[in-house]
Amino acid sequence: MPRPLLENRCQPCRQRKVKCDGHRPACLRCGRWSRDCQWRHTNGYSEASRLSVADTASREAQTYETQTNIQDPGKYISTTDPEQALQNPRVACIFRHYIENLASWYDLNDRKRHFEDMVPVRARQNSLLLSAILAFSAASQSSNHSNDSLSEVADAYHLESVQALLSLTENINEFRTGETLAAICILRSYEIISQNVSAQNHLRGSYSLIASGPNDLEPGLMRAGFWNYLREDITVALMEKRNLMIELKDQQPPLLDGENDPANYISYILGRVINRCLHKDGEALDKREWDSLKEDLNSWKASLPSSFGPIITPGLRGGSRFPSAWNTSKWHTASLQYYHTAMSILCLAEPVPYVMNTLQHIERMKSIEAKLEYHAIHVCALAISSNSAPVWVNSFGPISFCGSWLRQPEMLVELTTELKKWGGKTGWPVSSVLNSLTKTSG
Repeated sequence: MPRPLLENRCQPCRQRKVKCDGHRPACLRCGRWSRDCQWRHTNGYSEASRLSVADTASREAQTYETQTNIQDPGKYISTTDPEQALQNPRVACIFRHYIENLASWYDLNDRKRHFEDMVPVRARQNSLLLSAILAFSAASQSSNHSNDSLSEVADAYHLESVQALLSLTENINEFRTGETLAAICILRSYEIISQNVSAQNHLRGSYSLIASGPNDLEPGLMRAGFWNYLREDITVALMEKRNLMIELKDQQPPLLDGENDPANYISYILGRVINRCLHKDGEALDKREWDSLKEDLNSWKASLPSSFGPIITPGLRGGSRFPSAWNTSKWHTASLQYYHTAMSILCLAEPVPYVMNTLQHIERMKSIEAKLEYHAIHVCALAISSNSAPVWVNSFGPISFCGSWLRQPEMLVELTTELKKWGGKTGWPVSSVLNSLTKTSG
């Protein structure tokens, strides 16, 4: 069957018969693989550019469907029947890569391991969840190994996931499930790791149909999905230095999950601090509001058991410029990093208490810089002393925001080396994190 002509597609993508995001002058795929992105100028482009995202996704998904060859493990296999799809060796390998290497990213603060234990089981019966897992897992492997074939598979499953999300929005009762929210979280990871933000509005809109906070969600996978979505939103917001895509209520969330309370509560506090302080058009904090947020952080810190504090082992990492501070639990590490990040933001947002002269301003600036460096050292030291991929991934946001306040060149060099290592091991695109360091330090 001849392949339908997709007009809003550059020449390299057309020749390779792969999805193109239509971004000009250079699409994201060509940019990722350093190709010369060229376009055919025909009258058809203006009409194609007016297609809705849903129409475009539908046409692309149908194209992939017509190209499917289940006998060839290198081809895209639809997840319409999840159990049948998992009989394909290529699909099974991609699925197992998620279970064995990626699921733990989501369970960083979750002792019940919803994404590692429950999500794979549910995916065997849920087409959307399986396609989301395959999209993210294939993109992760593609990024790790610069595998263009896996990148194309990831794009195909992403398209199938978007199609499934769009169809589910027609019935809110069928849409509002733990599986759907888990799929949205996983697709958000696909966007980040593939550096593809073209469907971000879909995921934001899809999430808004489910809930606005943890109190609207029943315990279990729905609640676990909320906390994961919040942490992903925090990561991107810190990297882009903006407010979150979701709104958080001012009051403390009363419905938490017991053992995970400290980790989830500091995530919620940090999210509120980000929304209040990093909003582009937001007003400056007044003293009362600043004191309230600071008190929330102080109360959280004071409530922690002594076992929550890091263990300091001098010389644990020979030659490191950072303190060897490590924790017995990964979620302790992530929580303390969020605390130091929130403290850094509040340090920058603190209202000036009175009119100052020039010398007083100089002293105040020195004090602020010293505090920012203190928090930055702790954020980075906790990541460097960890051997956990979930901790590294969760650290990228805090390091991107705080790392530029490091003042010792040797620390910046060491941190840069570590970031590149973590990026290589996780497949995470760390270039933006590295850029956040060089813009200030260079």
